[in-house]
Amino acid sequence: MISAYEGDTVASALYASGVRTFSRSFLFHRKRGLLCVSGRCPNCMVTVDGVPNVRACCEPAREGMKVKRQNGWPSTDTDIFSGVQLIERFLPVGFYYKTFINFPTEWANTQPMIRRLTGRGSVKQELARWNAQAASGGHGDRFEKQYLHPDVVVVGGGPAGVFAALAASRAGASAVLVHDQPSLGGHLRFEGDTVDLGSVEGAEEFSGMRGYELAAKLDRLARAEENLRVYDNANAFGLYESNEVGVVQGNKMLKLRAKQLIISTGAGEYLTVFKNNDLPGVLLGSGVRRMLALYGVPPGKNAVVVTNNDSGLSLANALLEAGVKVSAFADARTKVDTSSPRFEALRKSGAILLTGYSIKEAEGGGRVTGATLIRLDENGAATAGTEKSFKCDTICLANGFEPDAALLTQARCRVSYDEALGEFIPSESPASVQTCGDVTGIHDLRCAFLQANIAGLQAASGLASATKAPAGKLNELSASLKSAETAYRDRLASQGPRPIIGIVSEPTDGKGRKPEMNGFACICEDVKEKELAQAVEEGFRDIEILKRYSTLTMGPCEGKMCATPGVGICARETGRSIADAGRTVSRPPYLPVPMGALAGPGLHPVKLTAMHYKHLEAGATLMDMGEWKRPHVYTSVFEEYSAVRTKVGIIDLSTLGRLDVKGRDAPKLLDFIYTHTMSKLQNGKSRYGVICDDAGAILDDGTVTRLGEDHYFITTSTGNIDFVEQWLTWWAVAKKWEAQVTNLTSGFAAVNVAGPRARDLLRTLTDVDLSTEKFPYMASGSGLVAGVPCILLRIGFVGETGWEIHFPAEYGEYFWDRLMEAGRPFGIMPFGVETQRLLRLEKMHVIVSQDTDALSTPYEANMAWVVKLDKEDFVGKAALTFAKDEVPQRRLVGFTVEGEVVPHDGDQAFSPDGSTLIGVVTSCRYSPAAQKPVGLALIRSDLSADGGTFLVASGTSKLNAKITFVPFYDPEGRRLKE
Repeated sequence: MISAYEGDTVASALYASGVRTFSRSFLFHRKRGLLCVSGRCPNCMVTVDGVPNVRACCEPAREGMKVKRQNGWPSTDTDIFSGVQLIERFLPVGFYYKTFINFPTEWANTQPMIRRLTGRGSVKQELARWNAQAASGGHGDRFEKQYLHPDVVVVGGGPAGVFAALAASRAGASAVLVHDQPSLGGHLRFEGDTVDLGSVEGAEEFSGMRGYELAAKLDRLARAEENLRVYDNANAFGLYESNEVGVVQGNKMLKLRAKQLIISTGAGEYLTVFKNNDLPGVLLGSGVRRMLALYGVPPGKNAVVVTNNDSGLSLANALLEAGVKVSAFADARTKVDTSSPRFEALRKSGAILLTGYSIKEAEGGGRVTGATLIRLDENGAATAGTEKSFKCDTICLANGFEPDAALLTQARCRVSYDEALGEFIPSESPASVQTCGDVTGIHDLRCAFLQANIAGLQAASGLASATKAPAGKLNELSASLKSAETAYRDRLASQGPRPIIGIVSEPTDGKGRKPEMNGFACICEDVKEKELAQAVEEGFRDIEILKRYSTLTMGPCEGKMCATPGVGICARETGRSIADAGRTVSRPPYLPVPMGALAGPGLHPVKLTAMHYKHLEAGATLMDMGEWKRPHVYTSVFEEYSAVRTKVGIIDLSTLGRLDVKGRDAPKLLDFIYTHTMSKLQNGKSRYGVICDDAGAILDDGTVTRLGEDHYFITTSTGNIDFVEQWLTWWAVAKKWEAQVTNLTSGFAAVNVAGPRARDLLRTLTDVDLSTEKFPYMASGSGLVAGVPCILLRIGFVGETGWEIHFPAEYGEYFWDRLMEAGRPFGIMPFGVETQRLLRLEKMHVIVSQDTDALSTPYEANMAWVVKLDKEDFVGKAALTFAKDEVPQRRLVGFTVEGEVVPHDGDQAFSPDGSTLIGVVTSCRYSPAAQKPVGLALIRSDLSADGGTFLVASGTSKLNAKITFVPFYDPEGRRLKE
């Protein structure tokens, strides 16, 4: 049980409680502790409520959450797999390639063990707390998407980002600011130095404040700005075409399409390479500042500070103010003014001040117990024999910054190495992309203020909705910026060189090799400095192939910790400059993104028929059929069945697809699409048709009704209307036929009125002659029913006399009410989908995709009569011509079962002796007409003889099924033709 304060993260709460080992490393299972405290490294990844690889330093502490450390067995503190370090020399760079390239069969045996030893975290099959946590803002499976189209998007919530956003919004541009922290201000939030922004217009209101005070003020100003929207805890993970920024905020994904983009992503400190640089107790200076200022948690009791820039001095004084002893302060620079009051404070505390020194080794086994420092020569190389050792429990590193330039490279900005700054900075940018702040390599607040205002005004100046900044103001800001940047560069030059790569224990030998290179260059993948040197020696001299061969920068931090030292080592080992060595290219996503966030919410489109609310009034239980809500049953299947068989029933068929096909070549098109012949269909007649693909497999079925010489009305299955429309349109265009296809589905509603009293009912509502002589089975007609213009089709899917009636959807509720009112004397009852399935099953009518699958042909479905091979051509003719003379592998058969047990749809069918699986039950219901269970099954054709038997495995029962090809109800079809 860990206690925490409001505002704590998981990491700060654990660290305050004494936890120092947060995880184990990827390969060697070394202990790893807090390092950056900003989510940039892999060290603090833990499992939270079953969700692996959560960065503890970014995860807010919540009551009741369960946190588990990773990558250790039986525990993270005592991990037996750490013994792999004993065989380190047998695991050289490129181990997998070298070991398994000649013995690929061994990989199958070795892979499980390697995967068990390596990796990070494990995914549980069931995460019981996800849904509960989603409601409280934690991890969960409720994902959302939001699309915004602002004028300007600013990425980065540091001072430069906020200044830029304010400048753009105040110029009239609509702006969005996204940043990955809970509040704005960036590094100012944990700094107490007094701010001086100079005398430029607008800067005076911010000067004279302490850093954290300025951060709070910027936060208030940004949230009060009318044209500016701020998204906290939002990670911009990628930049895509046309300035589209992908952002993840918790379980929400934002897609921001910007006219102008301002990148102010700042810079992060990187890890210096030296022996044991990964021990718990080695922390980056910025991480220590966060712990002290944001959470009030000291990193330890006794610290050694190692730096090569001004931030190290501020860090050392912050440690002293927090009551932490500073044993030694080592600054790699040789020309540092040590007469400042801050150095005096260190002297008074008893700290040893060393200039021209850096770190050689972190001492300790499972955690830091000391530090060995070493003098650097004028070239930044270690000088043997100058080591000094200090006892400490914390080593604080402030050895330089790496601009977070991932989005810059994705924005097609050119990033080049600046020798004076010692960083890769943007040198060229597209007109729609501006940069400002630490990402430019200038770590000076006055410069950041000027850069940000210029970026904000330039971004807004090209927008019609914004006020164009006066040229004089931009010129003034640019002149001030040039002066401030020159002063900053001069100050750096006066302080001497700043080495950016690892320190070695001894000078190089005559061949330029170093005897010891045991520091980790990449803590994500456990890649050591010596491995990079070996890879270069083996020929992997380009930074891109060195990355892939060694896996440098390919871990969770995506190079945030190791890109700069990796490039430096590559340059040193190849004898090139860092500029010539270059750097790897960032590609989105730059940050981890949950797959659910990319997919978005599990939205399910819902369609309601025109009579939907009438079904609810009638007490219908609804079911999903594709995107539609349909009545499953109103009262009971037996009552509804009896009404249709003995009186009259009505069912809503509005979900059927409806297409209107017109044109000179409409008959030709339908002949080509359907296996049946539609061009010979008489006007006023309907015909059942099947659509197949080139392999002869059934795609859809429905009716085709000819309304005129070049005019057809088509119905399709509920789920395939879009496909059939596209299929017809595509072929009409491909064949250059004159035929127009119009989708009428949403414009029409439909009902089926069926039963022995159906004609009597409809005669009370229409003047259309419904007699068998004038309106026979499979005929069509049009006229007014209850005063509504309708298309009437005499179709008998349920096996009774009936009419399928299509009419304008606007009349839906009115038409339903009139039919129900007029039908009361005839015993009318609405029936649902379940009753319809039973009624059609008794007639052995096939439902495509229920009784067929993706490979079923008309021959397998016992519908050879719908295939007319005498036509010139149609889709699937070649395959069906070949299949006609072949015995199909499967066949759809009817069957009956004696007894009361009703098999389920999908039950398996076996040979009569039960030894062989031969197929599957596609549909089965209890038939009141047959007084037994009846069904359809798709089974092996060699066992499908009429009168034959097979076994059905239904639950624990083995049922004897008898094959029949005779419909179970009214086999001659007299009732539907009456």
